[in-house]
Amino acid sequence: MSLQSFAAGAPVDDIVEAMRRDGAVVVTDLVTESVVDAVLEELRPALDRSGLEQVSGFNGALTNRFNGILREAPSAAPLIEHDMVVALADAFLLPHCANYQIGSLTAIEIMPGESEQALHRDDSLYPVQLAGVELQIGVMWALCDFTVENGATRVVPGSHRFLRSWHLPDVSNWVSAEMPKGSALFYLGSTWHGGGANRSNAPRAGLINTYSLGWLRQESNQYLETPPDIAARFGPRLRALLGYTTHGAAEEDRIGVYRGGACPAWLDDPPEPAWSEDRGQSATPDSARAQGGG
Repeated sequence: MSLQSFAAGAPVDDIVEAMRRDGAVVVTDLVTESVVDAVLEELRPALDRSGLEQVSGFNGALTNRFNGILREAPSAAPLIEHDMVVALADAFLLPHCANYQIGSLTAIEIMPGESEQALHRDDSLYPVQLAGVELQIGVMWALCDFTVENGATRVVPGSHRFLRSWHLPDVSNWVSAEMPKGSALFYLGSTWHGGGANRSNAPRAGLINTYSLGWLRQESNQYLETPPDIAARFGPRLRALLGYTTHGAAEEDRIGVYRGGACPAWLDDPPEPAWSEDRGQSATPDSARAQGGG
């Protein structure tokens, strides 16, 4: 089984359908090479300076990682808040929350000689499984061509249907998400995947972003990764994705409220309209009485 690949202009509904079926899809040529080159150029000093600080058995011994993306690479903003990202997050996450948020932002550069990463699912950090509910989605942006030889992300199609259990499921039927520079691999948080081995003579660079339900704790603390003085440089959509907004519209149901004093003026800018609606998550007095409430 192979991953389905779509052109950037493909109908979102078709991409959603394939993602529901297979757990992951590739969408090619979503951004231009010049955008990708700018992102990688801005990230280069940080990757060279601190990229190997996260070396581990899981992360790899020859893989550079860096998390302060928007501090070092503001040109990555169009990728992080891309319309396709928002459309797919709307489809998979918004039915289960008032608004969703960035879980983590990570630049990953697999160097030549690196071995395969262990296959895993990203949502394993949350010790819960809710039938029919995806806790997060992931997006891997190709900052160079992804090939089998240079360590393209390996994906197990259909593995989002595997139930959590005490034993490792059969994840042997994986495929490599090959894609040209400027493309993106979209996958569900429950889909098994992992970095490939780099057998080429050049690094394989990608930017992997996760988006989670707004009522979950973010994987990376975005208020420290992207503090207010940095967040203020971006628009309301990206700030809301970073977590600079409350979850829920009704006063009695909101979480993430700040009551410590005056807020910066930019915090009053509205995020995505759909993220500000009540979404039927709080009962009116009439509906509570109809259900026998006090």
